[in-house]
Amino acid sequence: TSTDGGWTFGADRVLTPLTGGWDIPVPGIERHNGMPVTATDLSNGKDKGSVYINFIDERNGDTDVFLLASRDGGKTWAAPVRVNDDPKGAAQMFTWMAVDPADGSVNIVFHDRRGLSGTMTGLTVARSTDGGRTFINHRLPVEPFDCCARATFLGDYNGIDAYGGRVVAVFPVLPATGDQRIMAATMRFQPGTQTLR
Repeated sequence: TSTDGGWTFGADRVLTPLTGGWDIPVPGIERHNGMPVTATDLSNGKDKGSVYINFIDERNGDTDVFLLASRDGGKTWAAPVRVNDDPKGAAQMFTWMAVDPADGSVNIVFHDRRGLSGTMTGLTVARSTDGGRTFINHRLPVEPFDCCARATFLGDYNGIDAYGGRVVAVFPVLPATGDQRIMAATMRFQPGTQTLR
C-alpha cells in the first residue's frame, strides 16, 4: 500500500496463498497464467473505495476465477469469492476486470469451457452489483471455438471496461476458418442491477 502517490510502499503481505500463478497447465493451451488484476470502486455507491483483486487459481482442482475485496483501503481482506458459478470441473481462463465508476458494479470477462467438450471454449462476463460478494454469470453469444493450439498468446488480449451500466468486453477467438481475431461484445444493464436493457 502507498499513501504518497506511489513514491513509497509499505511492507509486502500475502493476501491469499495461490495454487497456480504464472504457469497454470490447461489442456490445449501452450501458455496460461492466473496473474492478478486490481481495480478500485470510485463510485458514490455503498462500496465506494473498495479495492478488488481478480485472479485465476486452482485451489478447487480446476482453474477458476476469484475475487478478493478490501473495504478499508487494503488493511483487511475478505475471503476469496469464486466468480464462475458452474459445477467444478470445467476450466475458466484469462480473466480481466473493470469496476464501473458510475454504479460500482464489478464486471469480469473470461474464457470459459463449461458445458463444452474437450478444448472447445466460449466467453463469459460475470457481474456483481453487491461489491463483489456475489456474481451473476452471463454467457456471451460467441460461437465456441477450439482453443488454443494455433495461438500461443491468446488470453493476453482480453479486456473489459464499464460505465453507467454499459459493459464492453474485448477478447480473442479462433474461428475454424482463419487466424486469431479480436472481438467485442457490449452489454447494457440498468445501472446498479443485473437487468439487461
